[in-house]
Amino acid sequence: MRAAIPSRVVNRKSNNQAFASKFLFKSFSRLFFAVSCLLAFHSIQAQETNSPFSFLGIGEVYNGGTAVNSMSGGLGVASSNGIYVNTLNPAMLARNRYTVFEMGVNTEFKAMQDNRQRSNTYNGTLGPVVLALPASPRWTLALGLMPYSNVSYKTLTSRKLNVVGTDSTILTYNGEGGLNKAIISNGVRITKDMYVGLETSYLFGVINRDITTQNLSDGQNYQVKSFNRSNYSSVHFKLGYAWRPKISKEYFLNIGATAELSQSIGIKNLRGFNTFDASGITLINADTLSNPNGSVTLPANYKFGISLEKPGKLLVSLDYSTTKWTGYKSLEGDNDGLKNAYTVAVGAEYIPKFDAISGYFNHVMYRVGANYTQSPYSYNGNEAAKDMSFSVGVSLPLRTISYVNIAYVRGKRGVLSTNGLEEQYSKIVVGFSLGDFYWFRKPKID
Repeated sequence: MRAAIPSRVVNRKSNNQAFASKFLFKSFSRLFFAVSCLLAFHSIQAQETNSPFSFLGIGEVYNGGTAVNSMSGGLGVASSNGIYVNTLNPAMLARNRYTVFEMGVNTEFKAMQDNRQRSNTYNGTLGPVVLALPASPRWTLALGLMPYSNVSYKTLTSRKLNVVGTDSTILTYNGEGGLNKAIISNGVRITKDMYVGLETSYLFGVINRDITTQNLSDGQNYQVKSFNRSNYSSVHFKLGYAWRPKISKEYFLNIGATAELSQSIGIKNLRGFNTFDASGITLINADTLSNPNGSVTLPANYKFGISLEKPGKLLVSLDYSTTKWTGYKSLEGDNDGLKNAYTVAVGAEYIPKFDAISGYFNHVMYRVGANYTQSPYSYNGNEAAKDMSFSVGVSLPLRTISYVNIAYVRGKRGVLSTNGLEEQYSKIVVGFSLGDFYWFRKPKID
């Protein structure tokens, strides 16, 4: 079924409407470009994000969604309207009958507290960049690049060498990097209401972890840094399925599912140590300890979603997903203490009057959602942390079927008394869904 396009796409706008739409589009485009450049520069020059949970495994894994998904609690396995690109379920791509380009920026403000101290951090990163290209009336192809996981932590601890005296050692644990994935996705409609999809991705990235020891005894103020640089690369697959029967005159039922089986990713390691003076700048000695190569086993992930849809008006959705982190294996064959995780998300989308000829706010899409996650991460051997969040957002029309998507997410992960660590965070996600690429359309003469 072709995505419903409002009559404003095929009806000529008034001069005032055209001017306002073009002005909004140019203004948001310039603002988005400026913010993207600032955030990219900031993340390179002074990245301040810090999450001790990313110490485990391959770091914190993203859910892979865009700004549209962020508005609705991160769900999207069984929801798509053909105007934005569904990056969660490749089968849903078949509903994109127009060329769409997606790009976004994620910002996060976090207050983190353990039993000793409290800190505030900030992080800004680019989100998924995806281009959906309808290849035929039944088949849509998507190309994209998006983050897969993130490692970012820095912790300090001090140990006394003697019961009596001031001799001590300071240990600094530091990690940074992460994995990205380049994707080629295909969504195909095989019957009137049934879709299948396949996402083939190439995972790649570098993660650096090091431990710095500074000896403060007997005036020997020097630092010894043990470092580990890991290069990851592998091909990864995700299967998608969707069924969209019409259950009444106005409503459709959407059922979707995805499966990522447990797969291995190749890893090349470089391990060694450096010795510095007390300032940590002047190198005194360096040596390579080993270059072990092998593979890491990534966990299986399964998602299921169901939604009730009145096209162009209302969408109510529920998603459930589970990740078998107990099946994760590091290069050494360890599980890193990770536990199986699951997520439940609910959300809704409302459009006042999608097919209206005029009235800007008739075409605004409003979304709301909530998310509950039992994470795989525990801190200092405590119970695995729970993550709960609430989200709201709007999709503002720019012109034809192009939108700027703005999402706000407020959440909390972990409880200080139970997990020993608590994180309260606020996220602002801004993205573009650009669907009026005229150079991809064949000209027609009326």
